[in-house]
Order: sequence, then C-alpha cells, then structure tokens
Amino acid sequence: MVFVGVLFIGCQDKSVKKPVFLNPKPITVVNQDSLVFEVGTEEWKARVNTPVQLIYPEISFNKNQLTVKINSKNGVIEGPSFLTLQSGEFQFIYPISINNIQTTSQLADLRSPKTVNTDSSMIQQQILYSFDSFGNLSTLENEEFFIENNLELAPKTGIFKAQANSSVSSFYIDPGTVTSIPLDIIGGSQNKVVIQAGPLIDQFNNPVSNGTLIQFFIQKDGFQKNFETVVQDSYGRISLTYSEIEKATIVAKIAQVYSKKLTFQKP
Repeated sequence: MVFVGVLFIGCQDKSVKKPVFLNPKPITVVNQDSLVFEVGTEEWKARVNTPVQLIYPEISFNKNQLTVKINSKNGVIEGPSFLTLQSGEFQFIYPISINNIQTTSQLADLRSPKTVNTDSSMIQQQILYSFDSFGNLSTLENEEFFIENNLELAPKTGIFKAQANSSVSSFYIDPGTVTSIPLDIIGGSQNKVVIQAGPLIDQFNNPVSNGTLIQFFIQKDGFQKNFETVVQDSYGRISLTYSEIEKATIVAKIAQVYSKKLTFQKP
C-alpha cells in the first residue's frame, strides 16, 4: 500500500505557475522594445503568431525575469498577435500588438480604368493609400487608410503618370473616332497619283491612332475596287495609276464614317 502511494506521487506532473506580464501595455516595437515576465526557475521557450507569419523571438533570463525581444531585419506585418510562452507541456498565451520602428511611408496612386478613350467618359477613379518599407498600410488624412476620388481628365491623348517617379502609375488616353475624312488627290510620279485622306482627327482634335484601318472604294465603269491601308501620322494614303482612277469616283471610310465623293479628272 505504501509502495503504490509513492508511485502515484512520483507520476504527478509538476505544475507551472503562469508568468506574470510586467509591461504596462501589451505593445512592442520590433528591434526596440522588450516584453518582460516574472517567472519561476523553469526553462522557457517563446514564439509569436501573427496573422501571416510565425516568429521566434530572442529570450533571456535574469533571476526571476524572462525578457522577450522580437528582432527582424526585414520588419514584420504589424497588428494584433499572440505570444506563447512554453515550459514543457505547459503553454501560456498573451495577446500583444507588434509594430515596426517608424519608417518613411510611400504614397501609391492607383487609377481605373488604366486606358481612357475620348469617345467615352473621361471620369477616372483614383484610390490613394500609403505603405511603409515593410508593406504595412499607413494612415492618410483623417486617419483613413484609403482615399477615393473621381477625377475628370482633359481629352488630350498621351501616356501620363499619376506619380512622376512611378511607371506602375501610368495611364493612357487614346483618341476617339474620326469625325470627318478630308479626301484629296496629290501629285505622284511615273504616271501615278496619291489618294490622301487626312488630317484625321477626333472630336477634340487629337490625331486618330496609328494603325487605324482605312478603306478606299474606287468606282469606275460600273465596277468597284476596294483598297485598305492603315493610318500613319493622322493620314491614310494609297498610290494608283492614272488609268485606274481617271473618271472614277473615290470614297474613303473609317469605321462608320465616310468621306465625300471625289471624282478624278486627268489634267
């Protein structure tokens, strides 16, 4: 009976007292602050769980005090986390908040849509936010993390940057549909003439895009020939012989827009 009692006592686990958190607030700054606990003589391990990463902090002992310090060369994702202190099979969890040492924030300016056409709405959505070198959001005006604006763009074509030093912030304004097609016949060489359409511009006097398809219809003696080319530097041109277009009617077309009819008479 005595033997059984001794065996029972020997198999009991030694209880571990919960460490007493000595910091006034459960907030720590990486590479700067320490979390201090009053502990017994047990051996301890520590880990920090954030929403996106697991961190093993440095720990040190001084008499009955356990000091936990988070060091990171690359910073951390800030916010609520949990510190776990473990001694053997006993674990104690403490909610904490971790922050990086204050760094310079960078402003991001996002635009949508990235490409605007002068035929459509010139309203563009802008979203502003700021982040530090570790990827954490920083507050802007009125302690907001995001600011949204609707911007009305000028109908001037080109490539623009929302931020001068950021290619990622680039957006584009493309020309719209041609409003009219001026058509003319200009001198050529070796019994040829050049049929020219242009200048080709949209409603805001922007040259239509290079590569825009333009069609020429040549009607002569009851037959029609079709020619296609592309706009270059706001003009479209084809070269034909005098015999092909003498007394012919010429019309040019881009999308749904037609030029006026032009009849050629050999001088």
